[in-house]
Formats: sequence, structure tokens, C-alpha cells
Amino acid sequence: MAGLGAAAFYYLITVVSQLLLSGLAGLTLPAEGTLNPAQLEWASSLPQLFWIPLLMAGGGLFVGLIAWKLAPEVAGHGTDATIRSFHRQAGKVRLRVPILKTVASAVTLGTGGSGGREGPVSQIGGGFGSLWASLVGLSDRDRRIALASGMGAGIGAIFRAPLGGAVYSAEILYTGDFEPEVFVPGIIASVVAYSVYSSIFGFHTLFATSAAFANYAFNPERLPLFLVLGIACGATGIFFTWMYHRGDRWFGSRPWVRPWGPAVGAGLASAVFLGAYFLFPEQGHFAALSSLSIGYGFVQVAIAGDLGSFTYGLIALLIAAVVVRMIMTTFVVGSGGSAGLFGTSVVVGAFLGTAIGGAFHLVFPSLVPTTVVAVFAIVGMMSFFGGISKAPLGVLIMVVEMAGSYTVLPAAMMSIFVAYVVTGPYHIYSEQLPSRLQSPAHREEYQNYFLATTSIGEIATYESEPVPPSMPIGEAIDVAVTHGRAVLSVESPGAWLGALRLSDLLRVPAEKRGELHAADLARPVELLLPADLTADESLRRMDEQNTDVAAVVSVDGPSKVLGLVTRRGIRPPTANSPSPLRAGKPPRVPTP
Repeated sequence: MAGLGAAAFYYLITVVSQLLLSGLAGLTLPAEGTLNPAQLEWASSLPQLFWIPLLMAGGGLFVGLIAWKLAPEVAGHGTDATIRSFHRQAGKVRLRVPILKTVASAVTLGTGGSGGREGPVSQIGGGFGSLWASLVGLSDRDRRIALASGMGAGIGAIFRAPLGGAVYSAEILYTGDFEPEVFVPGIIASVVAYSVYSSIFGFHTLFATSAAFANYAFNPERLPLFLVLGIACGATGIFFTWMYHRGDRWFGSRPWVRPWGPAVGAGLASAVFLGAYFLFPEQGHFAALSSLSIGYGFVQVAIAGDLGSFTYGLIALLIAAVVVRMIMTTFVVGSGGSAGLFGTSVVVGAFLGTAIGGAFHLVFPSLVPTTVVAVFAIVGMMSFFGGISKAPLGVLIMVVEMAGSYTVLPAAMMSIFVAYVVTGPYHIYSEQLPSRLQSPAHREEYQNYFLATTSIGEIATYESEPVPPSMPIGEAIDVAVTHGRAVLSVESPGAWLGALRLSDLLRVPAEKRGELHAADLARPVELLLPADLTADESLRRMDEQNTDVAAVVSVDGPSKVLGLVTRRGIRPPTANSPSPLRAGKPPRVPTP
């Protein structure tokens, strides 16, 4: 299903692009996956070029109407929506989403919107996985696995990197963790999707490489140069992350965003395109034309070495193309246009790698011949995305699958993981969580493990707040509110008097809160629990006694009360919202 969805999506993009960008706007754009010089040429013509602002704005309006009237999930790059569905929606995706996402993304990219096809195809594949799981009645847990597997299968198919896509699907959900249950089904799904997709469009790598590249030999003397590339990709990734999220927040805060937001964003992007077109006419308006649509053909040109001889002017042009691409993607996708961030990351990283590799060629021509610059381009495209996506391992495997050679592996390892370290806490997907511990998908699982392995004595030590019998009621209220306790333990050295409930304290009139003391309102606790009892067994006994409070007594030495526990302190009220008491926040206190 993911393979067929990816194939339909790719075909639809091609048809819309040929009809509008080529037929109406008169553009000739290069193609990826070939070294044929006739297919690596680009051209534009005036005044047909002025159709592009109208096409982009019209495409944005079309997507805005779909998001406004039919499915708001289609807006944006799609990966965040899929990650959110995994963590917070039990992996559920509506039937209309993958279908409308296919149409909306094809229109965005086919009208020249700057973005990628991997983000949408991950949502398409993930959506089909979720729908299949619901159709055959799988559990929420298995539906999440199917969603993630479909997401990786879509990536593995359209990027022609089945292993990388599978690892990516298990890695992309978190910034510092994996989803191990996704690996096996993800690999199977990715292999099948890749086979289906490539049976239609051919079994070859996404980008074609020359025979000289195939004979590339690893040289450890170049490793410091790839370290520099990793630093540059990481630093640029931080800037792009800041720029994109700032644009996304700005458009999201405008009351007119739907349905006009994507049209306005596309219009602003087209203004940037026209500015770059006339400001940077070098190399056939390379900086402007490479920022339209997916841009992979221009990445192929860079890998093939068809940009011409390396000069400092060409390097400056590549840097300009990087900036133009990032700005246009921020406007198009940040405003709600339906396109991915993966594709732009590939283009930006490839141009950045080519620029840095070209600079090293000028300084160290014997160490970095022109054929090696292509290695910098491929490693750069994955280093940039590996840093900001926090999925370095999946991306690393994609480099090997794209290059078709293991000789680039040491350089890619150096650059990608340096970029990962440099980006630090910055990541492009806002729905990613630090680890499985923070995921609502696993919260109940970990909570049950905690309850089964933690003694109630440990919880009592953390949860119980002791107060002396002589403490005035006013001070006791302050202690309860400050520490977030619904019940206080009234005790003195060698004696325990009982429990002091916040609800009782709040019933005391304000004028008497200085006269009454904790001992006056202390109440006995009926249920006593041994300290070595597990938390889940303690909850069961509290259920049997129909009480929310229990006293925990020691089991070593003379019997004494260690403290109080509450049901709410042991287990949060719901699986998706932790207790405010456990979070250390004061409860909402009603006015007495």
C-alpha cells in the first residue's frame, strides 16, 4: 500500500509539473537519476516566467481550501502530523488524510512550491498503515507500529533506500531514542514498498554517480575536512530550524491563515524567487530555479560535476542558493503549504557540501580532486538532515544506499554525527519527544512497570509531608499548597497522630486559622500498609477499602508510621496527564 501510494504520488507530481511548470511557465528543469547531459540542462524564458507567482499562489489557495474545508492534517510537511498520531492519537489517521495529502502535495510541488516529497509520502504511507490496522482490528499498540512501518516504507520506496527508510521510521519519533518494536515490521514493509515502487520506476539509486565516484577510495587525511563539513551543516541546520519554526509560529498566529495562509506564503516565496532570478543570473539563474519544487535535478547536476569549473564565484552562488531555498521553504511550508522538509534538507545539504568541497578543492587540489567533491555533496545532503531530524543512523544508511558504495561510510559517519552533536537540542520536527519515557504511547506501560516494581515505602518517603501537631492551621494550608499535598502527616518525635486533609483545613474560617492547630483536625487513617508492599498491590487494597489515603508502616525494627500515601500520588488520574501532585505543582484550591 505504501509502495503504490508513493508511486501514485510521484506520478501525480510529474504530471502536474509538466503541465504547469513546463507547459505554462516554460521551464526546463534537470532530472535526477541520470548522467545524460541532455537531461541535466535547465532553462527559463520571459515573459512566461511570470506565470510562476500566479501558479504558486493558486496552488497555495487550493491547499488552503482543502485544509480548511476537508482535512487540516494535510497542511504543512506531514511528518509532525504522523509523529503526533503515533504519540497522542493511538496511531489513528482518518481515511481522507493520505488521499487528500497526495493531491495537496502534488499541487504544491507541481506549481513550484519549495519543499520535498518525502514528508508527504511518509504521511501517506503511515496513513495507509494506520487504516489497514484499523480495518483488520489490530490493537492500539499494533496500529502505532503499522503507522510507523508505513511511514518508513514510504520513505524507503521513494528514496530508494529500504534499509535506511526502515531505521528512519524507528528513529524519527524521538530526539534521543528508538522504537525497537518498529524495526522488524518496518524492514519487511520497507522492502516490499521499495520492490513495488521500483518495479514501476526502475531499480536504481535516487541519484546517479559516475564511474570515478564508484572507485572513490577512503583517505583518512580527508576526515578533518568532513568534520568541517559536519560543523557547517550543523550550524546551518540550527539557522534553518530557527527560521522555519519562527515562520511557522508567525503564520499560525494570524487569524486569516485558513484558507489564505498557504496562498500568502506561496506569494511571498514567489517574490523571493523573482528577486533571486534577477539578482543572481549566473549559471542560467541557478539560485532561483533550484529553489522551485523538489530541486533534486539540480542536486544531480552538482553530483555529476556539471556546474562548471570551481571558482569562488561559483561557491558564493551555491551559498546564495542555500539561503534562497531555506527562505522559500519557510514561506511555503511554514504557511501551511503541503510539502516536506526532507527534500529541502537534501538540496540545501548537497549545495552546502558542494560549496565546501569546492572550496577545499581550490585550497587542496591534490587532496580533494573534482571527483571527490561529489562525495562532499552526498555526505552534505545527509549531514544537514541527520542533524536537524535527530535521525543520524537511518540517514547514515541512506548515504550508503544512495551512493552504492561503502567507501563513503567513514566520511559520512564523521560528518553526520558531528552535525548531530552541533545541532544539540535543535530539531526540525516539533512533535518529536526526547524518549519513550515521555511518550503517551508508552506512559501506561512504564507506569505499570513502576507500580509493579516500586515499594510503597519508597513512595511514602517522597509523597508524605510531615507537620508538627502544634502548627497553626494557616501555616498548614501554606505547607499543603506549596508542596502540592492533599494530605499532611501530623507527627512528632516518637508519635504519630493521624492525617490532616487539605479539604478540612480549607473549611476553617480565616479568623480561626491562627487559633486552631494541626492536632485539632488530625483524623485517624483506617488502612495501614507494610512498607515492602508493591505500589500496585497497595492500590488494590485501597480499592478494597474504598479509601484514598493510607498510612505506611515500617517492617524493619519497631513498627512506626513512615508517612502517608494517596491514590493520586501513586497513580496519575489519567494515562495521558500526569498528576499535578507528582509534578510538584500545587492543586487548584477552591475558595472556602
